[in-house]
Amino acid sequence: MSQQKLEFPVEVCSIDRFGNIYLADSRGNIRKLDPLGNIMAQFAPPQYGKLSALESWASLRIFLFYSDLQQYGFLDRFLNPSEFLALPANLFGLIILATPSSDNQLWLLDSRPLNLSKLDINFNTITLSQSLSQLSDTSEVNPYHMIEYQNRVYLGDGNSGILVFDNLGNYIQTLKKSGFERFYPWRESLYYLSQNKLHLLSVYHNDEQVIELPDSKTAYRHALMTDDKVVVLSHEEMLIYRYKPL
Repeated sequence: MSQQKLEFPVEVCSIDRFGNIYLADSRGNIRKLDPLGNIMAQFAPPQYGKLSALESWASLRIFLFYSDLQQYGFLDRFLNPSEFLALPANLFGLIILATPSSDNQLWLLDSRPLNLSKLDINFNTITLSQSLSQLSDTSEVNPYHMIEYQNRVYLGDGNSGILVFDNLGNYIQTLKKSGFERFYPWRESLYYLSQNKLHLLSVYHNDEQVIELPDSKTAYRHALMTDDKVVVLSHEEMLIYRYKPL
């Protein structure tokens, strides 16, 4: 187990397939750490904006989305920016959530109206659009987080749970979850931190495993997971410890 002080409160974080850790502060500055917590690279954004999404699962391209600027970008594995682009304003109302797809497009959630769309970023064309009117009551949907995993889209809804869609944007089911905590993929589960415990929610059976985390005098704010490690972060410190799930 290793423990180290943080130089800034972490607002958004991510972990890639190799266990490298990505931490972003409130101004969008990003640090890449190796699995032991050593700094490997740093990135400062060209323009200050609210970093709404930081996705590193693909490892070779790190995805960034700024909801207030309506811009997205990609970094290489050394955190060098390859492109920063504005979303085409003529195609959308207001994009509140964005995440990369496995076919190098972007899933976007438009709030005006509430549509789940897919954007071909090479040609700035919409290749798929599904109205969330397919749900029983869209007025109750309170979206806060979205990822694609194993050809499904998982949309966090603060009121009902995690809404699951297929690769064509068709609604499949709702996984029961309360709260607004960000969730991350791991094996056949989505995991998230709640009340200083790590929750693993099965994406196929809708059952949940709860893991007790080491005691801390301060509350954890984020948790990241690999096959053999769990990384937890509070306002002031990061703890990395080995863990082998059942």
